[in-house]
Amino acid sequence: MELEWKDGIKFQVRENRAALICGAVAMILSVYIFIMWILHPSDKGGGVFLYLPLLCMFIFGVMCLVMYFQRRLTVDEMRLCYVNLLGKRKEFTLDEIGYCKIGGRGADNRIVLYNLLGEKLCKLAIDMSGIEELHQYLADNQIKVEWGPAKMNSEAMLLLEAIQKESAVCEEEIRKYAEIFYREVEPVFREWEKRHQKFQAEWEVGFAEYSLEDMDIKCRSRERTSSIETNMKTIPVSYACVLEAYLKCGEEYIVNRKGEEINIIIPYMVRSKSYRIGEGTRIRKTDEQNIADWLAVHLEGLAKELPRHKYHTEALTIRHRLGKTAGAEKPQNAEAKKQQNTEAKMQQNTEE
Repeated sequence: MELEWKDGIKFQVRENRAALICGAVAMILSVYIFIMWILHPSDKGGGVFLYLPLLCMFIFGVMCLVMYFQRRLTVDEMRLCYVNLLGKRKEFTLDEIGYCKIGGRGADNRIVLYNLLGEKLCKLAIDMSGIEELHQYLADNQIKVEWGPAKMNSEAMLLLEAIQKESAVCEEEIRKYAEIFYREVEPVFREWEKRHQKFQAEWEVGFAEYSLEDMDIKCRSRERTSSIETNMKTIPVSYACVLEAYLKCGEEYIVNRKGEEINIIIPYMVRSKSYRIGEGTRIRKTDEQNIADWLAVHLEGLAKELPRHKYHTEALTIRHRLGKTAGAEKPQNAEAKKQQNTEAKMQQNTEE
């Protein structure tokens, strides 16, 4: 998996394939109806009541195709180029962007870029392909983002909000943040167990560390193996820290009819490509409050879902390590362990 840009930061925001499909279907259908009317005319139909709807449908199809092939925003390092429906180009640089506004009035979900004087540079739809990359590009380069009174119920909007709240951390901070977050999130699971003692279940919670190649392998969560060494001194280039929780009853895991374990998998810190000019990779940390809010809703939903289905327990094996912390071992901890090992050996020699 490539984590750095080969030829610099390059991507494109354009209409998704839905516009192409809708446009093609509308044009083909309107032409088909018109041809069938010519081949099989009827005395009771025709005139403006037929031509006007067909014309509107045909124009709609043309507009969708024009939007798909014409409208786009191209990003090439610091240079951006926007092409509107009429093919008119507008070029500007990253330094010229003053701020970005997401969401408009009512359900008009859109992203608008403004220059330093507050003048509009371009307007894009929230459901365009590549819009998440654009938002990541703006966030990584610290472009101010404002949220308008838009409806926040779409998947795209929720994803953009999550991107906005994430933060960058360095390798040395991973262990600190993981330990703090574990102390905050572990009681949430224990509280759930107390409130739902009727299930007689408990959660096995911990951090799993993978390479991104490990996560690309399609398998059940419990079967995923990790190529990350324990007690590592440095973080590998390909790295992901994932919070995982598995529901157990005694020493066995609870599974559904398909043999799938009941679990919660939340990526917490992941090293990925950076969209910041001059920066190769970045370790991104998901906002803890976002995770906590999602977790509270998900756990309550799970409590309602469990009685509706049949589950059983199996003596499974989690094929990767779950720990209360993550990241590289602190130098002082490594030194302390070395000292302890030395003292233990000395004591053993004395006893002998």
